[in-house]
Amino acid sequence: MKHRTEIAAKASFGEVRYSQCWEDADVLLSAANVTAADTCLSIASAGDNTLAMVGAGAKRVLAADLSAAQIACLELRVAAYRCLSHGELLELLGQNESVSRQQLYQRCRNHLSADARNFWDAKPEEVRRGIAQGGRFERYLTIFRRVLLPMTQRRQTLRQLFELETEAERQALYDSNWNNRRWRFLCFLFFGQASLGRFGRDPAFTRFADESVWGSLQRRLPQALVVQDPAANPYLQWIIKGRFETALPWSWRAENFNRIRDNLDALEWQCDSIEAVLATIPDNTLTCCNLSDIFEYMSQPAYESLLQELIRASATGARLVYWNVVVSRSRPASLSGSLRSLRALAKRLHAKDKAFFYRDLVIEEVV
Repeated sequence: MKHRTEIAAKASFGEVRYSQCWEDADVLLSAANVTAADTCLSIASAGDNTLAMVGAGAKRVLAADLSAAQIACLELRVAAYRCLSHGELLELLGQNESVSRQQLYQRCRNHLSADARNFWDAKPEEVRRGIAQGGRFERYLTIFRRVLLPMTQRRQTLRQLFELETEAERQALYDSNWNNRRWRFLCFLFFGQASLGRFGRDPAFTRFADESVWGSLQRRLPQALVVQDPAANPYLQWIIKGRFETALPWSWRAENFNRIRDNLDALEWQCDSIEAVLATIPDNTLTCCNLSDIFEYMSQPAYESLLQELIRASATGARLVYWNVVVSRSRPASLSGSLRSLRALAKRLHAKDKAFFYRDLVIEEVV
């Protein structure tokens, strides 16, 4: 039987769409409650959050992605953890300054599959810039930082955002300077479906949307700019400054480097649809699933069908973790006897979520 995912017929997967993971791994690990006894399924994406589950000590982590480019991102990260020091890893990723990224890549190269070697051999410029800098979504955010931000915010305002220590001070800055008419209008255009589809996400990824990306983002922005401390938010820092300055994602932090390296044998990956990967997993096997925002790309019937297959492959108590941006997806009534929604936990963790562009975090437990 051939297992196809709905999005495969609608979008192209030949390029790196995400060279970083844009879900908060701190939230993911708390939501999934990863332990040394767990068998995890994870959407590979760029590899960062899959490696966070490895670093959390899971017994087995199976990464899946329809995109060979995204699997190549994961493979090169795995090789870097095996071959490089923590500082060298950050150089290769593009966080630390370096003139030696090609040499660092060569040290990792023999640990890659033939497909991943061919992929990265053909992209010397992406290696030179840093392998976590050049995905389609990251390029889109770079346009935002270099073009839109200077048109809407003064340098002093950007600097103050990361220096102000209290919520009251940040609220005053947001009200008086940041949230101006030009900011709202240009963001409306920049995060509109036409711009996002052309430069950022494939238009097929938002075909089931029930609101605009800017509409969703507008509600969440004060959480990141005012309520949370911007100096502790790596995602906001990268968007505004182009690098992480005072905070790093979970898998990039020095204290987690050896935790990931020491458990890499727990990781395996497969370049295929999640439906195809699930078809190979016996009943009652999985204990936690990082599903990113894949349900955004699916019709309601396809979403419910995939949920049923996840339930089949999962043990009682397994947690399914996923995010919504512009599509409402949460446990359908037809599966209320098989899934329990952990709404209180999800609400508490979503309030801490540093990846502020998701309107909803969903945590569901198999019963």
